[in-house]
This record gives sequence, C-alpha cells and structure tokens, in this order.
Amino acid sequence: MFEKEMKNLQDSITWSEVKLKREELKSFYPTILKAPIIYGTKKQIIRNLLINKTRKQKKILDIGAADRFVKEICSDIDNEIEYKSMDMDRSRFHDYYSLDEIQERFDIILLLDVIEHLPLPEGKTLLLKCSHLLNPEGGIVITIPNNCHPSAFSGDCTHITSYRYHDLGGLLLSAGFEGLQIFRVSAKRKLKHRLLALILKPILKFLDIDFAAGILITAKKATQ
Repeated sequence: MFEKEMKNLQDSITWSEVKLKREELKSFYPTILKAPIIYGTKKQIIRNLLINKTRKQKKILDIGAADRFVKEICSDIDNEIEYKSMDMDRSRFHDYYSLDEIQERFDIILLLDVIEHLPLPEGKTLLLKCSHLLNPEGGIVITIPNNCHPSAFSGDCTHITSYRYHDLGGLLLSAGFEGLQIFRVSAKRKLKHRLLALILKPILKFLDIDFAAGILITAKKATQ
C-alpha cells in the first residue's frame, strides 16, 4: 500500500512543476546572498533550532543519523523528546535501517547532510516519504553543502547530487511542503573576516560565490 501511494505521488510531480516552484522560490531569494546567515557549528545550530521547535513537537526522526549526535542534544534539551534514528549502516545501533520499516509518524524529520548523497530521483522519493511520515503540522529540517561555495560540494567524493538552494526548495514545494525558510550556514568568523565579506559582497554576487559552506532549509508539511 505504501509503495503504491509513493508511486502515485511520484507520478503526480512533474519536473515542469518543480521548475515553476523553483522560480516561485527565487522571487523570495533571488540570489544566495539574500538568504540570512547563521554562524556556528552544526551541533550548535541544530541545538538552537530544536530548542525552539521541540517546545510542542516532541517526536523526532533522524534520517542518515550516523553517530546519533542529535540524540545527545535532545536528551540535554528535554527528556520528554522521543528520538528515533534511521540509517543503512548496520555497524551502529539505529531504531530503523530502512524507511520501509517505519510505521509511525513524527513531528520533526531531520535530513542532515543526507540528500546530496543520493541520485536526484531517489532524493525526490525521499522527500515524498518524509512528507508521508510526518504528522499534520509536522516539519522537516534539511542541511546540504552550499554549491556556491568553492569547495563545499566538491570536497567530498561521496556527494552525488549538487543542489542549488532554489532547486531543493522547488523540489520541497512540489513534494508537499510549504512555509520554506532558507539560511546560509557558516562557521564562526572573526570580525575582520565578516567585514571583508561585506566589502567583497558585490564581487561575490557578480561571480555567484558565497563564503558560507552550508545551506539549512526548514519547511512544514502542507495542509491538505
């Protein structure tokens, strides 16, 4: 039943629709430099995000969880948070090793540096499955390398699909999400480096280059 539903959803998304949604998103973020920037480590940023989101939403699924560092964050924030992890790596403990095993629904799904490791059609299917696994009013948090950065994507040979911020945004809108917010993510920088980036902003814009190495996108499951 689940596979049939996924097939119907896949058939309902056309690439022309994704292109339309991508252009819609570009009206809000015409260039990458229009997206606000967040400074901090990955753990710091996810922690701050979850502090706000888990006040009411307590059930989290971490897809591609690797070392399950998010579980430690959740335990520190609130012992009422129910954290589940999914990863294909059976050398580590996870609650699930395949999305097809999951029969429950969640308030928040995390895809932290995951989707760029999949071919584009599989990435599309993953987003559809995430929408299916979310409770009404649930949301998704995604991080990806910023391909406007000189080396963020190319620096890892396991990266497969390079998403522009508006490409992934258009795919999310087409896969049943709304209320997208896009952020650039950078390690903390000294004041002199921030001032230099500000001075060089016109050149960076002209060359379509960004010093922020990551992109973070949050979105809500669309109301039916």
